[in-house]
Amino acid sequence: MDSLRAAIVDGRNTAADDDQFIERLAQLQHEHGPMVCRSIFQTLAGIDLPRDTAEDYWRQVLYRRQQLSRILGRNVDLMTAMCDFLRSETRYLPHPRLVEVDSFERIVYESMYDGLTGLFNRLYFDEAFAHQISLAKRYNTDLSVLFLDVDDFKTINDTHGHIVGDVALKKIGAIIKKTKRDSDLAARYGGEEFVLLMPHTESINAFILADRIRQEVEKEEFTAHDLTYRLTVSGGLASCPLNATEPADLLHMADSATYMAKGSGKNTICLFKKDKRRYLRVKLMQPVLIKEMGFNDSQAYEGKSKNIGIGGILFENDTPLPVGAHVQVSITGRNNAPLLLIGTIVRIESFGPNSYDIGMAFSFKEMEKIATAEIAQFLKEGA
Repeated sequence: MDSLRAAIVDGRNTAADDDQFIERLAQLQHEHGPMVCRSIFQTLAGIDLPRDTAEDYWRQVLYRRQQLSRILGRNVDLMTAMCDFLRSETRYLPHPRLVEVDSFERIVYESMYDGLTGLFNRLYFDEAFAHQISLAKRYNTDLSVLFLDVDDFKTINDTHGHIVGDVALKKIGAIIKKTKRDSDLAARYGGEEFVLLMPHTESINAFILADRIRQEVEKEEFTAHDLTYRLTVSGGLASCPLNATEPADLLHMADSATYMAKGSGKNTICLFKKDKRRYLRVKLMQPVLIKEMGFNDSQAYEGKSKNIGIGGILFENDTPLPVGAHVQVSITGRNNAPLLLIGTIVRIESFGPNSYDIGMAFSFKEMEKIATAEIAQFLKEGA
């Protein structure tokens, strides 16, 4: 709901006049349905109406504005028409009062944002999360949620004081805001916990973004009161519909994966795994051929697989490949039949000169998506 309120406030602040503002509200109604009318009254009048009542009242407010404009011979302000309607025709505004716009916007800001980091607050996140889950289920799209927890943050507070801790939280919030995409929603969930909502993002791409944030925090140098120090974060990822389709379940899974990351040494990101037996990996020591996709002159590398599971393969190679790269791995399957896997590089570790362990994650859905994009590019170039 608060995501709609934010859109309404933004529309009011950027519209040239009330007519344009009303057009933008109509567009929101077209995109999100009758719940928008409820948000309009919550945002502009501070009252909470049932959905059907809000939709009916909104039509009457617009009609009241037309009536008043015709009687007075000039355009009547939307807020004037809303106040007149609610005051005279309903019981919802018995004692109206004027509020200066800066005060109104400050109240709206404080209800949506965390005062320390400038990220959204938990209340806003919870409502926006429920709304985005509904959209994901309605349109059958992916959605991922990331929990981030600052490692050993209590030590910072206990040793150097809460002011130093607040500076650290503010800077981590800025790193998250800078690194995330425009479509992602970042919030401070409480204390040293942050949460990132990633619409239209399946688990592999969510992992790549999450690890990028982790790396940015790791390399950042924190300074406060002549003290210089470094921090790391641990995170847990869960995805809809892969892991769950309800907000509470998805958050619990992301939180559980965060504990897994803490337990595995901190400064890492873990994907939620409901049943480890489903992710059984077996040793597979045999030659593989690796080729990065998207480049006509891409070099093919000869490597050696080490293990394979339902969701990924680990292979050794003498050349590093960038995290996030789409690659195809050719391996000999049963009865010597070639098996072609398409996926995304999610991890790379160096074990000495020209010796790298490379983890590639794949899913059948993602393989289909990447292959379709690759074929489309061939068709475009050949046309």
